Amino acid sequence: MTEIAQIQQARDQYKATLMGKPNVVGVGVSYKAVAGESTGELCMAVLVQKKLPKAGLTAAALVPPEIDGIRTDVIQVGELRPLQARTDRWRPARGGISLGHYQITAGTFGTVVRDRSSGVRLILSNNHVLANSNNGNPGDAILQPGPADGGQASTDTLAHLERFCPIQFNEAPPSCGIANGFAEVGNALAKLVGSSHRVQAIQVNLQATNLVDGAVARPINDSDILDDIIDIGTVSGTMEAALGMAVRKSGRTTATTSGQITVLGSTVTISYGSGRTATFENQIVTGNMSQGGDSGSLLVAGDAQLAVGLLFAGSDQATIHNPIQAVLDCLNIQFAGAGASQNLQQAAVERAQAVKQAHQDELMKKANVTGVGVGLQHKGGQRTDTVAVVVMVKEKLPLSQLAPEDRIPSEIDGVPVDVKEVGELRAQSL
Repeated sequence: MTEIAQIQQARDQYKATLMGKPNVVGVGVSYKAVAGESTGELCMAVLVQKKLPKAGLTAAALVPPEIDGIRTDVIQVGELRPLQARTDRWRPARGGISLGHYQITAGTFGTVVRDRSSGVRLILSNNHVLANSNNGNPGDAILQPGPADGGQASTDTLAHLERFCPIQFNEAPPSCGIANGFAEVGNALAKLVGSSHRVQAIQVNLQATNLVDGAVARPINDSDILDDIIDIGTVSGTMEAALGMAVRKSGRTTATTSGQITVLGSTVTISYGSGRTATFENQIVTGNMSQGGDSGSLLVAGDAQLAVGLLFAGSDQATIHNPIQAVLDCLNIQFAGAGASQNLQQAAVERAQAVKQAHQDELMKKANVTGVGVGLQHKGGQRTDTVAVVVMVKEKLPLSQLAPEDRIPSEIDGVPVDVKEVGELRAQSL
């Protein structure tokens, strides 16, 4: 009998006893590991939700170091549970899964946000996902999963539409009875004279522009939604988009994808089907990160739990996102804790500005100094979140080369000071 067969035989003989121990969730065959490194020695693996100190376990709960001469290895695997598809029904629901207005197909549950006034938790996604492209009404059923994934109003209503940012369309089907009447008369005359041409009325507003395709829904039960996004976690605030920034998203169709911001401040025309188009300004463009059904996904910084945009459109070559601050302002929402952190940040800025105002004359008199301002402190070449007085110098010099009166203190009145080399400042004319 091979060594593996011997271990499997022992596993079958003792698995009931081992599985009966608290915290044990599985038994199998593995290579024993010591200090995280495999030893190459076959052993009986005992899977536990969490490794606990021996002192905290009863004798009956302990896994013996060996069974019938076969060594054991205790492996922590956490709580084992069925894995769900993003198009399944999730309760509690979280960012990155299917949902939508009861009259659409399906989009993506972006994330959970807070109403700025009441603090109520709301679901963030697109207007065309939650409000059926302006055709929805507050109180309409929001299904999870979305209708295209089998969601039904009778059993899968997760939330109700709260509010949305209306989309101003450039071209849309007519709503004017007079225009429709003229088209009918014109088509009747064309038919009478044997012409193959026909007249079609359309609603045109070429000057209409938008910033946001966004909406929020209020869950029926607050406990039915979670703040975290699949594969990303909980987003704690926002970050302004920048060219070349690495970003990611978690969506219904293409799951978790990464990309890079390639264009900022773009004006784009988006087709909404059924003859409707809309122009959006100041939009974020990334490489292709999405497919149909990913609308509503939150665009998140690649290296931080900070929101950058809200995905709403795309093609095979590019994906388009609303800038996140415009979304928050339009819908009067914020991320959890954002209000408190923003207040603290504002207080720090005001404190630094007061210090800068009080000491800028003496700082500007120092040799090599060309400016004084307020910004974020840098340490080791990396930007921090600490507000500081920024002293701009032509060139950073060693302390040994500066007279005592020209040296810049590391802090003033309790506010950090950041020295920034900017070179010689001059007018930008030829």
